[in-house]
Amino acid sequence: MLFTHYRLDYLERFPQLPGVKKFCAYSKIYPWAIPVDRTGTITFPVRTKCLFTLPKMRTFTKTYEEVCNARARELLKQAEKLDVPLYTFWSGGVDSTCVLVSFLKQATSAQKQRIVVLLSEDSITEYPLFYREHIRGKLPCRSAMLFPYILGTEVLLVNGEHNDQLFGSDVTAEAINRFGDAIIADTYNADLFQTFFDQKLGGDAETAAFYVELFERVKEKAPIPIKKNYDMLWWLNFALKWQTVHMRMISFVANRNRHKLSPKYLKDYYAPFYGTEEFQIWSMNNLDMRIKASGWRSYKWTAKEVIYNFTKDMDYLNTKIKRGSLKHLLVQHRQFNFVDDRFKFHEALGPDDFYQEQNDFV
Repeated sequence: MLFTHYRLDYLERFPQLPGVKKFCAYSKIYPWAIPVDRTGTITFPVRTKCLFTLPKMRTFTKTYEEVCNARARELLKQAEKLDVPLYTFWSGGVDSTCVLVSFLKQATSAQKQRIVVLLSEDSITEYPLFYREHIRGKLPCRSAMLFPYILGTEVLLVNGEHNDQLFGSDVTAEAINRFGDAIIADTYNADLFQTFFDQKLGGDAETAAFYVELFERVKEKAPIPIKKNYDMLWWLNFALKWQTVHMRMISFVANRNRHKLSPKYLKDYYAPFYGTEEFQIWSMNNLDMRIKASGWRSYKWTAKEVIYNFTKDMDYLNTKIKRGSLKHLLVQHRQFNFVDDRFKFHEALGPDDFYQEQNDFV
């Protein structure tokens, strides 16, 4: 049995297994993440299956906005073909607002009638102007809290996952707070990463050095040169976290619906908006379009310009910063501890079920 998703805090129950303790330290460096290596470099203590290979690098001339428009048209047509509502999450943040803007720009009058917005009170608080002008009284809304029960039903469920992987990493904010804005454009420095990881691991220099070396191996597999500190932060997120963000919402499916989540169902009815090859190729071709030397407020400026072109909201363009919205939604629901490669969901497993003895963490 191979696994596409699992919980690191569950593995902490088995510190006696060689490599597991060091592996679980990953969660201190990248909270809420389970690494799945798309480069095929790292062998983990859990028998893992990678579902998303890295696309081959090629020249790409479409703009980010053009890719957003094409993706919106594709999903609107998919909802039409399936003859189902299109449920789209909206948190008020950049990722989900860019998704909803793309749908509103591309939808015909008939297609717009299929759009249902999943939101919360926090969504409205995060971007009240957008709610007042583009959602309230114009689009039907449902509580985002219902998503575990929506998974498995016949609606096309769209979220804003993978945009962080295209643009960089929210860990960048911590690095900037620790080392200053200059690290964005500075040449990649392994010693800086050693210091950064050491701090995140509470002074465990040995484990910090282990992860620097491990990530150096992943760096060598990049299809483009990793020259800057920011490039490295982006590449680790792009190469190691892609599957985590695709699978994490799925792992919260309501127990009564879990048997409905087959690979075919997920292909038809579950759609992370930014999870396409075109978005990935855009990202690999446009390392200069993710953040500016001015610092964290410019993170995802390209996506914020897409929103501005629709809303003309200069304040959101210039001042909006990333806010971790999803985790506040997820922590209120029960999560399965393992999802295997047949999309079977498991509450509890023993080492014989998941442990891989030969691994890089021993």
